[in-house]
Amino acid sequence: MTMHKKGSGDNKTIISSMEKQGTSGPSAHYDILKKRHELLKSIRRFFYDRGYIEVETANLMKTAPPDPYIDPLKVYIDSKGPFFLHTSPEMGMKKLLPSGHKRIFQVCKVYRVEEHEEIHNTEFTMLEWYREGDYVDAMQETNELVSAVARDLLGKDGEDFQKPFHIYELERLFQEKTNISPFCLGRDELFEAMRRKGFLGIDDDDDLSSLFFKLYVQKIEGTLAKDDPYFIIDWPTLISTMAKEKTGVPGKAERFELYIHGLEIANGYTELLDPAAQRKRFLEDNEARHRSDKETFDVDEAFLESLSMLEGSYTGVSIGVDRLLMTLLGKDRIDVVIPHRFRKT
Repeated sequence: MTMHKKGSGDNKTIISSMEKQGTSGPSAHYDILKKRHELLKSIRRFFYDRGYIEVETANLMKTAPPDPYIDPLKVYIDSKGPFFLHTSPEMGMKKLLPSGHKRIFQVCKVYRVEEHEEIHNTEFTMLEWYREGDYVDAMQETNELVSAVARDLLGKDGEDFQKPFHIYELERLFQEKTNISPFCLGRDELFEAMRRKGFLGIDDDDDLSSLFFKLYVQKIEGTLAKDDPYFIIDWPTLISTMAKEKTGVPGKAERFELYIHGLEIANGYTELLDPAAQRKRFLEDNEARHRSDKETFDVDEAFLESLSMLEGSYTGVSIGVDRLLMTLLGKDRIDVVIPHRFRKT
C-alpha cells in the first residue's frame, strides 16, 4: 500500500550488499532454503491446529482489482488477452467463502509491477487467510502467528516477539506528530494545511489519497520505535477499498497494518460484504486510475455475487512471507531470502 520507495542502486551495489550479508553462493542458498522451509512448515502447522483448511485459487484472472496504486502483470494466450496475474488471492478466496468453510488460508506466489528494490519484488510469496470475526480478532491472531513462527524459527532469539504487540491509532499519530487530521479534511483543506506547514513534494495535481500518503510517509512512517513490532489501526476508508467502515465513524475503516523493524509486514481488515457499496468503491478506484492515465478494469461480477451470499462478519489478513522471513532473520534486503531472484535485466 505504501507508495514510498528507496532507490535500488546499481547491480554492483546489490551484489556487494549480498556478499556482505553472506547471501551469495551455494552455502548461503542452503541456509535460506532451510529457513524458508521451517517458516512455511510453522505457518501451516499454526493454521492446521486452528481448524483452517488450505485452499488454492487461480493465478490468472480475466480482470483485476482497480487499486489505484497496484498494477497487475498482463498475460496473453496465443492471440487472446490481456489476462492478468493476480496481485493477491483475495478475490479468489472470498469467492470460496460461501462454500461453507469459514476458515481458509493460502500460501501462494503473487505478481505486481514493482521495481526491484530493497523491499520490493515483482514476484513474491503471500500468506492470506479468512475467518469469521472482525479486525480485532484478526489482529490478535496475527500477533499469535508471528509469535509462534518466531519461536519455531529462532528459539530463544525469538523472545522479543512473545509479548502483545503495541497498537497505535492512526488519527492520533497524525494529531501528535503533525497537528493535522486528514480524516476530517477535504482535499483542498488538507492541501492548504500541509502547504502552511511547509510540507515538501505536494502539488496542485495531488488528489486526497496522494496527499494522505505523502503526509503519512513524511511524518508517520519510520518515526515510531523499531525495536518492537506494532500495529497501526483505523485507516481511511478512502484507501481501504474492500474494508468495512467503522460503525458510526464515517471515513475510517476497520483495518490494521503490522510493522516489524519499521517495515510493513501485514495488512488486515473486517471485510466489506455489501455488494452495492463494494461496486461503488471499485468504480471510484477506476475513476482514480483514469485520472492517472492508468488502465481501468471491469468489475468482477462473480466476486460481488459471492459477497451477497455471506452472512455475519468475516475478516482477512495478508502477510508478505519474504518480508516476514527477512525481518525475523534481521536482514535489510529481500534478495537475502529469495535465492536466484528474478531480474528484468
